Amino acid sequence: MITAGQLKAGETVLILGASGGVGGTAIQLAKNVGATVIAVASASSADHMKELGADFTIDYQAGPVAEAVKKVAPAGVDLLFDAVSGDTLTQSLAALKPEGRLISVLNDGKSLNLPASVRFQHVMAQPSVPDLDHLRELADAGQLKVPVSATFALADTKKAFEQIETKHTTGKVVIVP
Repeated sequence: MITAGQLKAGETVLILGASGGVGGTAIQLAKNVGATVIAVASASSADHMKELGADFTIDYQAGPVAEAVKKVAPAGVDLLFDAVSGDTLTQSLAALKPEGRLISVLNDGKSLNLPASVRFQHVMAQPSVPDLDHLRELADAGQLKVPVSATFALADTKKAFEQIETKHTTGKVVIVP
């Protein structure tokens, strides 16, 4: 998100799916560079997102996300980071500034009707040694936490995947031997 989205201090980022493992990490990385973070997930995850560093939280079930964003960022957001896709992404596009940037880990952008001025990038995890070193340094300094939503024994792998498929986790689902 930081590299592909070119997020800088003083910018505002809207993070969709902010309560999950990817979204929660995105909150922390954005705060680390000095961005204002608007985090979107269910109302029950608001405290979790605030603990990770979100400046504002929005319940995606309470109404149009873009309208709620405009209340806290009237000019719109510089970067929209999508870790959920679907209707929430489609409804959030109006929150982008005219020259905004959209990064998605799920959507390839083919079905999105984006203005030509919006820069879109579909990203896949491609960690480099320097990126992993940076994450380790942040974790060692206590600036990056990896919340665990649930832990399952290897024999319960099916249950672990069922939990992930609910898309209602607050952190990572871990499978242990």
